[in-house]
Amino acid sequence: MATQKKPADFTGRQRDAQVAQQLEDQAARQNEAALAQVEAAIKVETEVIDATAPMKAQPVVLDAVTKSDDSKATVTIRVSDNIESMTYGAGNYYSFKAGQKYEVTPDVAAHLEEKGYVSARY
Repeated sequence: MATQKKPADFTGRQRDAQVAQQLEDQAARQNEAALAQVEAAIKVETEVIDATAPMKAQPVVLDAVTKSDDSKATVTIRVSDNIESMTYGAGNYYSFKAGQKYEVTPDVAAHLEEKGYVSARY
């Protein structure tokens, strides 16, 4: 049973307006969070991270793989598990996130494949 606010009940009308505004804000935040999750899933599927050079800082995310004729050959792979601070050779450190595509040198790809970490090779 709903009760009707009296015309003189200024505080009650303000509270109702604030509750309505909070519900709208909460719905907007939920929509933003859902869109962010969808964008993150698309990003994982479509972006390729260039891991041909050892990681000195954050990895570079590429929108499209570009290869030039004079550079070393590269292989695009997707790893099956997270790998943090992997050492390959002297002073070469790599970190990989599961499900993300990476562009790596063929020897790094072969090493990861030998260890069972490569889930797909492109």
